[in-house]
Amino acid sequence: MLDTRLYSNMNIEEILDHVFSYKWPSDEKLVDYAIARHGFGGDDGYYGVTYPSDLDEYYTEVEGQYIPDGYVEINYWDGEQKEVQIPESEYLAALKRYLLNSGKKSLADLIIKDKLHK
Repeated sequence: MLDTRLYSNMNIEEILDHVFSYKWPSDEKLVDYAIARHGFGGDDGYYGVTYPSDLDEYYTEVEGQYIPDGYVEINYWDGEQKEVQIPESEYLAALKRYLLNSGKKSLADLIIKDKLHK
């Protein structure tokens, strides 16, 4: 079950739907990134997903960024740049739901939490 608490003016489901609604990355690339546990970000800086492994030494040592193992950070625009960290399992469940709702069952079937990341 997705967290329904409000983060600014949107709950996490609305935030993720917003992130998934962009034309880039494609739905196929969203799945590829999820399988690889690799984040992405829009060129405009208004949306993206960051995995702990995406943070290099500069981000962790100089900027003090930290994402716990098993979590992802969702970047989004809500009148200003914001971010929220959620369990990766919630992110994957939301991605699978988005793909199923978009009629992309074959892509959604690739998002099987117990088969990923082995």
